[in-house]
Amino acid sequence: MVRFLLSIVVVAAVEVVFATTAQNLGQMASMLRGQFTEIASLMIAVAYVAGIGFGITSIFKFKQHKDNPTQVPIGTPLAMMTISVLLIFLPAIYVPAGSSILGQGAEQLAGSASGRIDGLPGDDVALPPLGQ
Repeated sequence: MVRFLLSIVVVAAVEVVFATTAQNLGQMASMLRGQFTEIASLMIAVAYVAGIGFGITSIFKFKQHKDNPTQVPIGTPLAMMTISVLLIFLPAIYVPAGSSILGQGAEQLAGSASGRIDGLPGDDVALPPLGQ
């Protein structure tokens, strides 16, 4: 019963938010499309944090393998380190891979999901623009 009432409140709140800001279906679709860049930024941040987590876990797995090689095969920490590297550098691959596959219009499709997280070491390094 509580879940049902909670779902009614959530649906009513969403209805009120969309009713006060969007005048028609086109504006509602435009608002939803604008949220995709925020979702992409969230995915980039989650990939970065998960990559750091896999990296730390792989260090502990290397230690476990050193202590007892029969219990923890070497493939486990190597796989975790590979996943860590891919997750950390995956956001930086989005725009260059998109421009390689889709052409120069990929920057427009990517929106603000540029694969950059502000405040990281090396932010002051200027990179040349794509396509030059």
